[in-house]
Amino acid sequence: MRDPQEEKERLLMPPMDTLSRVNHYGFGGRKKIDARFRALVAGGGTGDSLVWLAEQLRDCGGQVTYLEPSSASSKVARARAEARGLTNITYVNATIGEFAATVPEKFDYINCAGVLHHLEVPEQGLHDLVSVLANDGCIGTMLYGEHGRLAVTEWRKMVAPLLPGKTLDEQLAMTRSLLSMLPEGNMLLKMGGGPGFIKGLLENDPEIVDLLLHPVECAYDVHGVYDFAASAGLDVAAFTGFFGFGGTGKAHYSIENHVADPKILRDLTALPLRDQQAFCERYSCAMPLHAFYLTRSDAKRAAGTTTMPDRDLCPWFFVAPSDGFFDDMLTNAGKPIILADGTGNAVDLTGGPDLARLLALFDGKTSFGDISARLRDEILHKQPIDMNQIADNTLAAVWALFHKFDWMLASSSESGWQQQDGQRRLSVNLPK
Repeated sequence: MRDPQEEKERLLMPPMDTLSRVNHYGFGGRKKIDARFRALVAGGGTGDSLVWLAEQLRDCGGQVTYLEPSSASSKVARARAEARGLTNITYVNATIGEFAATVPEKFDYINCAGVLHHLEVPEQGLHDLVSVLANDGCIGTMLYGEHGRLAVTEWRKMVAPLLPGKTLDEQLAMTRSLLSMLPEGNMLLKMGGGPGFIKGLLENDPEIVDLLLHPVECAYDVHGVYDFAASAGLDVAAFTGFFGFGGTGKAHYSIENHVADPKILRDLTALPLRDQQAFCERYSCAMPLHAFYLTRSDAKRAAGTTTMPDRDLCPWFFVAPSDGFFDDMLTNAGKPIILADGTGNAVDLTGGPDLARLLALFDGKTSFGDISARLRDEILHKQPIDMNQIADNTLAAVWALFHKFDWMLASSSESGWQQQDGQRRLSVNLPK
């Protein structure tokens, strides 16, 4: 439910479609986003991704194509874009298959979130998207998660025998009645966090229909996501966020965020990455959806790796440090501190003046290679061992710490796209 008039007061920024993040994970930080950049929102609904992408591309001249078969949704999306004065949009009223059959010009980035799992044959929808994707392009998509959505799956099984022969209004009335008298042990209550979730649901008929009454849907576990991507010759470049102010969903797929036992952690890290991520999904049971970037299997995407990116790339603060960040780092050198972004993401560490000096080099202009050399010569120069390896290892550890919640990203100096997260600020706090 979206009111176009609200566009005058706020801008919704779906994390998956933030182009700094798309460039980092989808293009290895090397994509020049300018007037030649073309984005497709496939199944654009009422326009969240459409508006955010068009707003980001407004000044550089990039174009967005909005693809949506629903005239009701299209009317809302168009009104929202018009309220913001966005003119870099082409509107197409068609399905993904119909649009792909027109053989349009290829797109650099395709958003298709919450759509493919509602198709009769999701794999065909993905193949159609690939057919309109540029050779070096990236797809940002979201699919329902099998384990985190178990409550919904079981609900759908429960009511399935009651739906035939009923109109949508009758199905909705029945569902509202069942929701209003849920037993305390019902899984939907647990999935949503309690009665407040059900109360909100009962105030939003479209949400009830979307969540519980959609006629076609399927869900995927982590392995299913990888297999789904491979069916179209694609790789999972990275999991990312879908809800929330930082889009930090990728942290849910890291085993060190779930397991503290060193022996178990050692055994898990020996597994292939997808097996580690599958463990996280089952262990947490808190992933009702999977949001991720897809790239062609033969594409090189160095910036999104778990290790330090290519040495020619330049790291930079995607989440801007607060005004007193570096002074606070120096003031509290040698003391336990907590770095936080204001949205619940935080890391504990003991900083020092050398760390503050190092972080000041993450300016988006200085490459990893140059930073490593300065770290070796100016900060670690007194160590009587292999300084090149020590500098690289130290830099990789700092990068991993700040990349954990996308506080830092990396890009080439030529890409010219380093727009910061407008919703978070990085600050230094003391333990209570």
